[in-house]
Amino acid sequence: MTKFSTGSAVVMAIAIACCTPTMPVRAALFDGPVDRLPAIERDSLRNGQTVVTGEKGKYVAKVLVTASPDAVWRVLTDYANLSKFIPNMTSSKVLESYGNRKVIEQVDTRQVFIVSIVSRTKLAIEETDRKQIDFHLIDGDLSKMEGYWKMEPVSSVPNRPANQVLITYTVNAQPSDSTPADAFYGIFKDALNDTLQAIKNEIKSRG
Repeated sequence: MTKFSTGSAVVMAIAIACCTPTMPVRAALFDGPVDRLPAIERDSLRNGQTVVTGEKGKYVAKVLVTASPDAVWRVLTDYANLSKFIPNMTSSKVLESYGNRKVIEQVDTRQVFIVSIVSRTKLAIEETDRKQIDFHLIDGDLSKMEGYWKMEPVSSVPNRPANQVLITYTVNAQPSDSTPADAFYGIFKDALNDTLQAIKNEIKSRG
């Protein structure tokens, strides 16, 4: 009787081990680009909000859109028409284009109290098709402007095809010596939310 019970226990233990998923397997199911973010950021993104973190000109802004990578890419690279839907951007044009490398010039105008502040930036851009857009300042009114736009496919249901895209905008923007730094940082950070929401709305409107 003792031998039978011991053997049964061993067999039962093996059966349980084989049938019960291990923790790494379960974790792998929820290991997408949104799942890896802090809980408060995950919840905000899934509720349609923009998440902006960082300080002193170095920011990371994220938004989650329900669209195909092609649809997102078409909007992000529509440089000549960005001023039509991005708040405070009054001009955007392509100066040079060599395949995946471009030079664009953008003019931003915003009202601060009774003063209109106009800034111009000329950016060198390098595109990685439907994945990332790197940029850096080559001329303009800022002392530094560099970063990238990143696209990551997201599935709202584990093990299903991606039906969303996480857009991440990482930037380091620094004012010129003549611009009060604290005021610049505050204005720039506040504008990031409006910019990403405008991009999200434009992607949606184009279907």
